Amino acid sequence: MNEPPKNRKFGLLKCPFALREEVIRNMEFMDAFHFSTLSKRSKRMVHDAKLPTHSITFYFSWLGDMISVETITDGKRFAISLSDTSKRDPEIVDGVKLASLINEPSEDYRKKLSAHLLFIFPFKETVVFIDREIEPLTEFFLWDVRKTFYFVTVGWGSPLFILSEDLIFILETIKSNRCNLGIKIDGANFKYRKPLECEQLSAFHSVQWLDTDGILQRNPKMKQLHLEDLYGEQINDLLKQWINGQVTDLEYLIGLKRYDYSADVILDGIVTMDPTITLEQAKEVFSREEVNGQLMNIQRKVDGQLATVLLDEKECSVVMWNEKRFAELGN
Repeated sequence: MNEPPKNRKFGLLKCPFALREEVIRNMEFMDAFHFSTLSKRSKRMVHDAKLPTHSITFYFSWLGDMISVETITDGKRFAISLSDTSKRDPEIVDGVKLASLINEPSEDYRKKLSAHLLFIFPFKETVVFIDREIEPLTEFFLWDVRKTFYFVTVGWGSPLFILSEDLIFILETIKSNRCNLGIKIDGANFKYRKPLECEQLSAFHSVQWLDTDGILQRNPKMKQLHLEDLYGEQINDLLKQWINGQVTDLEYLIGLKRYDYSADVILDGIVTMDPTITLEQAKEVFSREEVNGQLMNIQRKVDGQLATVLLDEKECSVVMWNEKRFAELGN
């Protein structure tokens, strides 16, 4: 009786192209990564197979630096350390060890590992979260790998102090659909006045670095604008910019008050109307358990578009209406 051959191997490289891709697409994330490090050909095969991956997030915080990957098919998350601090968690894979498997020259293992992951996997979303001091921010290793992302956050739990040249670099060189900036600028007189390329901007802790005069007209493609630390007169001006301006893509506007400004200051010179939604509908629209404050409509002059304003003690929230949104509410 003949014995079966020892060390039987599955010759994936000899399989037809379609079968190879199907096998790779059904691999676990880490299995596909390890396979991609075997040779240049295997790296290209994983790239071409387009294994379903949802997002990759680069975290840089005081708690440690790491990469988090979320897959599409099973929603699993994989964490990879990029610092000694994050290595202490046994659930986090050592980034140094993974990078050592990649046969490519690089002085920075983080850069080599990041570039390899971004090449072999077709992430739907690439996210950067920076919540610690990085000097100089303009020369951060990740920007050498990629400058275009889905979502960029700089500063979060407490304000991150950065230089004006750092902010200019983030807004003009790094491209993203969404941008969160929890920053303060070293330089009280600095004002950023250029158009913004993101569709959604959230600026919190302080927004006095941003020139809000004419911001809606400078950014007609902006869909969501969330600004904190605003004077009452600034909120008033933002409302008037929308009322008196041209057609824009703006869907949501949120302005948090710097001080407890009265409604008289914020609504000065603005014609308001009864709201077209009920208080119950407003809970859904503004994501509130309770609606406390004044609810009213304003109208854009150029085309008659309506917007509903919720004005309470802390903020002024505005939702711009269109036929689709009205239909979703049953109006």
